Amino acid sequence: MAFNHPGYTEWLAAETKLDAMPPLKRPAASTPSSKRRTKTSTSLTLSIEDFHQLGDFAEAGLEAVRLALERADKALSDGRVPISGAAVEMKKTGALHVVAVGQNGRIPPLPSEETGYPTDHGETAAIREIEDVSKVDWSQVVFATSLSPCVMCGAALTWLWSLGLRRIVVAESLNFSGTADMLAKLDGMTVVRLSSVKAQSMMMKFSTKYPWDWAADIGEIPPSDLKFSQSLEERSESLRVLMAKMQSLMTPKGHVHCIAAVVSAKGIHASAEDERSQSGGNETRSAVMLAMGQAGSQVNLRECVLVFMAPGTVETNLDDFGSVSIGACKLFRPAKVVVTAPPVDELRASLEGAGIPVLVADT
Repeated sequence: MAFNHPGYTEWLAAETKLDAMPPLKRPAASTPSSKRRTKTSTSLTLSIEDFHQLGDFAEAGLEAVRLALERADKALSDGRVPISGAAVEMKKTGALHVVAVGQNGRIPPLPSEETGYPTDHGETAAIREIEDVSKVDWSQVVFATSLSPCVMCGAALTWLWSLGLRRIVVAESLNFSGTADMLAKLDGMTVVRLSSVKAQSMMMKFSTKYPWDWAADIGEIPPSDLKFSQSLEERSESLRVLMAKMQSLMTPKGHVHCIAAVVSAKGIHASAEDERSQSGGNETRSAVMLAMGQAGSQVNLRECVLVFMAPGTVETNLDDFGSVSIGACKLFRPAKVVVTAPPVDELRASLEGAGIPVLVADT
């Protein structure tokens, strides 16, 4: 998953090489977001002919890419990650309706007291904005991304495919292949792959100037301290103390939905209750996605433990955990996932196949 340009291989080498490197620290002299201003050009040089594969949806595709690239361009000028996503629906009348536009949230907008929202990539941020995904006719939508989707966003778009999405446009996949090939293999899916000079230029500028942030955005900052996660073993005192804290977190609120928390030796960084039932089943609002996002960008999720609790269940299933949540775990690779009920085989295999140990805790 390397962004391929000269001078950057030390940051995004093969996974085995990265894990062998000494821990990478955020540069102490990193430029504050408030001063990260970059001169950009709004010239997008898009042509309707570039979208001929979409047939009658060519205009919707062009509009979606225009929105995604304009949002990414503004992000770069504000010192944020220039990756965005946009969904545009073509109504039966032929009119175009903007469903959502999303912006990578690793670096928060300014002025802001926020600490960043790492699970908001361009695609997942756009989807999270939608109040009720069940009310969108996804068969009439074109979803555009400024950069080829990562494994988390690929999972999100695969989920939208299950809802009817059949058209995706990737503005730039030359230097970052991502999951475009996987998405193109979905039954009935059309993936238009462009080589936008604008998108390439934006990513080149950002990743060269702020390599730490780009590496962190795709989970490639190796962990520097795994002592806490390693202390959590079956029936250990550390695990008992952790689960007691989680129970105290849940009980006063009388949680009936799934809850997830991101925890390290420093304590509980964030906890969240599942919001899918209030958003038409929006997978970007699962407990896991919300907790990992709310933990903030200063936390290296590879040093943290993800705790997942599903009240009243005898097993932890895929639906409760969430398909997009699995993609997020594969991307950010928490040091360990602790569940309160044995995971179904497919869930365990998905997590452990990504190198993430799964531990079942008694509650």
